[in-house]
Amino acid sequence: MSRLIGFFLEEQSVRWKVYLISSAIAFAYAVINLFALHRSEGRVSIEAVILQFMLVTIFVVVYVSKGEVLVKEKEESSRTVRLDHRLVVAGAVAALIMALISHVGIPRLQAEIIDLRLVFLATRMATVHAAPLSDYQLQTRLHEIKSIVETTSRNRIPVDPVLLMRTQSALSSNLKTRPLSDQTKQMGFTTAIDLQSLAYTRQVQTGAISPRQIANTGGYMIGSPVAIDKESVYFQGQHSWFALAPSGGQFVVSQSNVVFDSIDFQGFLSRSAIELKGDNSSVLVRDSILDTVTQNLDKITWVDVRFEKSRILYRGGPLKLRNVSFKDCDLSHLGNGSVNVELARRITNAAGQPLTFVYEP
Repeated sequence: MSRLIGFFLEEQSVRWKVYLISSAIAFAYAVINLFALHRSEGRVSIEAVILQFMLVTIFVVVYVSKGEVLVKEKEESSRTVRLDHRLVVAGAVAALIMALISHVGIPRLQAEIIDLRLVFLATRMATVHAAPLSDYQLQTRLHEIKSIVETTSRNRIPVDPVLLMRTQSALSSNLKTRPLSDQTKQMGFTTAIDLQSLAYTRQVQTGAISPRQIANTGGYMIGSPVAIDKESVYFQGQHSWFALAPSGGQFVVSQSNVVFDSIDFQGFLSRSAIELKGDNSSVLVRDSILDTVTQNLDKITWVDVRFEKSRILYRGGPLKLRNVSFKDCDLSHLGNGSVNVELARRITNAAGQPLTFVYEP
């Protein structure tokens, strides 16, 4: 008991050693879990506190039970403590880590760690002659990528958009060439959509893409077809609208990459609001409302989109729906193929709630 009391009342140098070492270990644990494993900040914080408490308890128990003196005194009267060289090294490393974080910044440091992880994941999935991943192994990697995307989006971590697209391409190729369960494929293609969406966001944030800003209030009347041919266009608004006139208002995309971000479409049921020509085009529609339009879903990536009172078409091509809802829509023109029937069933069962459904022929 006297040594326990002495630890807290007399052995100041020993006590601070214990606090410093336990804090350094808990700090390293938190850094690894937050920046490398992308775990929840709240949960990691609680675990780090518990870990530090446990370490202090263990140190105290060892000190009291074994009676070993953890410091050497130069003079009994002054109780001056000689610092152990290991403590000096640990303190220097901790100080260096803190200085590095302060200089580089936590978001940039997080981005560097995530970029390295994306390189590893993309390389593993893109290796043609590598042993096929099992469903469980691939799902584990998908959960990791999903965690990266969610953490990056939530905290606006400046990851490299090129690496996001590289990972997305490697993942999509892997899913198409490996024999996997339908559940794993759905999960994989959904993750690929999230990577693509985040990559476009990062390209805008880095200035790699200069968006065409649409008026925050109001919008534009489109009276005739707008042809987008052999170019990349990023339309960005705040639920600004394009009103499509019955005389021929629509967007015709050919050999181009186009993004409609927070752009709403109002129209008539005469023709598809967005029409793709050929096989070399990419269109992403995100955070948009399509009201009273005709729209073919093929070959377009739909993310957080709401269709209302619209005529829905599907011709059998790639289908990418991520959190898409259909309210009071006409499904009678979907077609009779197996995917068409499954799509109609899912839309009906969703009853206006968002659904996710991906099909790659």
